[in-house]
Amino acid sequence: MLIVDAYNLLHAAASRPGKVTGLSLRQLCNVCASMKLTLVMDGVRKPSEPYPDDYDTLHLQWAGRGRSADDTIVLLCESSTGRRDICVVTDDRQLRARVMALGAKTLHCGVFLRQVYTYRREQRERQERTAKQASVTSAGETEFWMRVFGFSMPAENNGKQDPSIPRDSHQPKFELGQMTEADIDAIDMSAYLD
Repeated sequence: MLIVDAYNLLHAAASRPGKVTGLSLRQLCNVCASMKLTLVMDGVRKPSEPYPDDYDTLHLQWAGRGRSADDTIVLLCESSTGRRDICVVTDDRQLRARVMALGAKTLHCGVFLRQVYTYRREQRERQERTAKQASVTSAGETEFWMRVFGFSMPAENNGKQDPSIPRDSHQPKFELGQMTEADIDAIDMSAYLD
């Protein structure tokens, strides 16, 4: 279980150069939206802050009026049967000492932010590679579909019909760049929709 001292993390982010400077609680939630963790905040929810059910994987918990996030985090650790599985993200030395005395681990805010942004960058790069791979078609695939839809590549197949491709005898055959709007209207798409 990962518990984040949210306002402490936001304060730590504000003192760092780069893209984390000026991070709001909502932005922090957006950055961490794909992670399963608990964000604990002092006091009660402010109008500009997200609602507890705005994110599926995040548990947002405000300490309540007159209570600190530190005390709430300690209570979460004390009430857990798996204290050794808890990691608290904070730069607050006193809070670190209190939760470590209970058996929980701690992580500095800067280390957490680096790990989150490294994970997000790698995730974005994976998505970009996947999208690029999905959008790339081989020359063979392109030629196949061009022939299926009645287009021919210049000097294709020595002018002979490819027997592996079903072709309607009334389906027109066009060279690339020779189609007019009337030619497009003449294509019988019902032969390909079943």
